[in-house]
Amino acid sequence: MNSKIAEIKGKIEKKVLHPYLLKYIQVPIIDSDKLLLLVSAMEGLDLTDRERENYALTATLVQIALDIHEHVTNTQSLAGTKERQLTVLAGDYYSGLYYKHLAESDDILMIRSLSKGIKIVNEHKTLLYQKEYKSVGLLLDSIKSIESSVLAKFFGFFGRDAWIPFIESFLLIKRLLKERNDFLSDGISPFFDALEAVVELEDVHGGNRNSGTLVELLDHEIVSLRIELKARMDAVKNINEAVRSRAEELLGEIKIFVEEG
Repeated sequence: MNSKIAEIKGKIEKKVLHPYLLKYIQVPIIDSDKLLLLVSAMEGLDLTDRERENYALTATLVQIALDIHEHVTNTQSLAGTKERQLTVLAGDYYSGLYYKHLAESDDILMIRSLSKGIKIVNEHKTLLYQKEYKSVGLLLDSIKSIESSVLAKFFGFFGRDAWIPFIESFLLIKRLLKERNDFLSDGISPFFDALEAVVELEDVHGGNRNSGTLVELLDHEIVSLRIELKARMDAVKNINEAVRSRAEELLGEIKIFVEEG
């Protein structure tokens, strides 16, 4: 599985590493975990190697475009005008590659399915930056949608619906751990801005949350999600060893900071 992932990742990199753009923007991040999940979704299906690569490339291009546009929003007050403009164009460029690739494959059903996922992601990103949440639970549901909607549509397209609760929990925990680490290292996080707004709203409405810092509050939520992820992973009968091993690593990260706390 690892060699297959590396081979597909290499082919994706050839498509996305545009020399001119790389002079001005960060190298596009190809999320190895999402790629692993994409390839795992197609295991056992009657697809050629070329079809598997094309589908993995398609979904990865979508994710790269979405991630790059999110990076623009996160750093808009820090980056220079030219960098911001080129980063926006880079996101559009990768979106264009995605649509071009799908048009060439003439796969209308996949286009329709992934487009629905993109719409959900963009709707929840808007909510995140407007901080329009009435509870921590709604905020976490929104982050879950941002991280997993494209892959969930991909899994649903291939009839792997039983995997969807697992990938939602897996990708939500991964994102929350990243937000936690980023916030502790540089104090900047749109997620923590939204979390703070939720806590303030609850206080205004008579809430009595004595849970210490925002990080402690998030830690409590992550520990609860850890139990959920374990249960959802065990419920997937045909999960492969590569995915199971990576999920166990993620669970191990949580165990470490719980013990440190």
